Amino acid sequence: GILSFSLNICSLMANKMTSPLTLCIAANVKQVLMIAISTLVFATPITAMNGFGIFVVLVGSARYSYVSVLEKQGAASQKDNVNSEQAEDKRTDNLEKAISMDSQASEGDEGMELLPGGKESSNGARER
Repeated sequence: GILSFSLNICSLMANKMTSPLTLCIAANVKQVLMIAISTLVFATPITAMNGFGIFVVLVGSARYSYVSVLEKQGAASQKDNVNSEQAEDKRTDNLEKAISMDSQASEGDEGMELLPGGKESSNGARER
C-alpha cells in the first residue's frame, strides 16, 4: 500500500518536472537495460534482431537526450539575449529622459536672474 502510493507520488513528480515523452524514452531505456542485465545474469542468448533492437533504442535515446539539451541551451541563451536587449533599451530610455530634462531645465533658465543672496527672479525684479 505505502510503496504503491510512494511510486505514484514519484511518478507524478517526474511528470511535473519533465515531459511525458521524456518519461517514455526513460521507460524504454529501462526496459533495454533490464533485458541486457537479465541476459547476462541468466545467460540467455541474444539474437541479431534482439541486439539490433537494443542498439536502436539506445541510439535513439541518446539522440533524443542530445537534442533536448541543445534546445534547452538555445532557449536559455535566447532568454539571456532578450534580457540584455531589454536592459540596454531601458538604459537608453533613461539617458534620453535625462537629456530631455536637462535641455528643458536650461531653456527655462534663460529669463532668470540671480539676485543677491542667491535668490532667482524671473521678471528681473530684485527682492529686498
